[in-house]
Amino acid sequence: MASYVGVGCKSGSSLDGLDLCCVEFTGDRDTDVWGYRIVKADTLPYDREWTSRLAGARDVSGEALIRLHVEYGHLIGKIIKKFIEENDIDVEFVSCHGHTIFHNPAQNYTFQLGVGETVSRYLDCPFVCNFRSKDVAFGGQGAPFVPCGEKYLFQAYDICINLGGIANIGLHGSKGYDISACNYVLNKLASNHDVSLNYDPDGRIARQGRVLKNVLEKLDLLPFYRKPPPKSLSAKWIDKNILPILDTTSYKIPDLMRTFVEHVACKLVEACQEVQSIPDKQTSAKKMTVLLTGGGAFNKTLVDVFRRKLEKLGTHLVSSDKDTVCFKDALIFAFLGLKCIFGEPNVFKEVTGGESDSVSGSIHLPVSTSNDYCLTYFRKKKSII
Repeated sequence: MASYVGVGCKSGSSLDGLDLCCVEFTGDRDTDVWGYRIVKADTLPYDREWTSRLAGARDVSGEALIRLHVEYGHLIGKIIKKFIEENDIDVEFVSCHGHTIFHNPAQNYTFQLGVGETVSRYLDCPFVCNFRSKDVAFGGQGAPFVPCGEKYLFQAYDICINLGGIANIGLHGSKGYDISACNYVLNKLASNHDVSLNYDPDGRIARQGRVLKNVLEKLDLLPFYRKPPPKSLSAKWIDKNILPILDTTSYKIPDLMRTFVEHVACKLVEACQEVQSIPDKQTSAKKMTVLLTGGGAFNKTLVDVFRRKLEKLGTHLVSSDKDTVCFKDALIFAFLGLKCIFGEPNVFKEVTGGESDSVSGSIHLPVSTSNDYCLTYFRKKKSII
């Protein structure tokens, strides 16, 4: 067995900040059996200026977007360096998802903010980013990637659901797709309700509202839900298709939030029902388990509505430690970066719908190392397994 220590970084569509997760992975490359230990994890919130810049990035000029691409690289490079130094961590690699600005696999493009070479200027170890582009080039959705990491790290659960800006599902790490919008919408509604709020604490605002059946019906009729997997969502699609239905000038925001909670919970249950309809010898003889992670797992109203509906299916909702709940995405992107450095597939066509599995990610080396740093170093690590 060998161990590898890396930092995973993730910035989600909900704009709550940059998730940083330092993880020690222990495993055997020959058998591909892996475990993990979270060493340190934290979320560094964006200040008001960066929140505004990221939220408006899709509407700026081409030159302004390139400038933002570079400046965001400097920002996350400084944040990662500070995180490593303040926690006195001996890090062997860093992986970062970046911040998605455009994602349109139907037209073969995706774009995550943060120049890799700019970020690597602040690091003394390899930096891996740009995970989605190759899969999109293969005709895949370029999302979700979390199920690719679940294949190795979360096999104990039948279903993994992450409630981030967008909710997605993974099945035994081999299949997965985006289910619906989630915190991206709820956070916007909470901020409209009270400008001092970035999200709905414990789902309190939603709990005060009632379900608007006419609004719920409009949400449920969106064509996306009738598309078969693989499929993925983007902030642009949400802005165009969901937010106009949630008309804050015609309805009270608590009612809209409670209605959207109902919508999300229903879509989550439908996704679980689809999983249960798939024959699987591993799950047929026992009660299925669902691991719930992401910021939405702390929305008690959403979780309670989901749990009540899930219990009718005879499916069990599983709790996990707080760090795993909060930082599972960042943890998995660290693992995908490790796989990239190994030169081993880290994106699977069964999940994304691409023509081929792929080794995805761009590796940026620190200035002080030779070009064969990654291969030499990790061959040495493998020799001590």
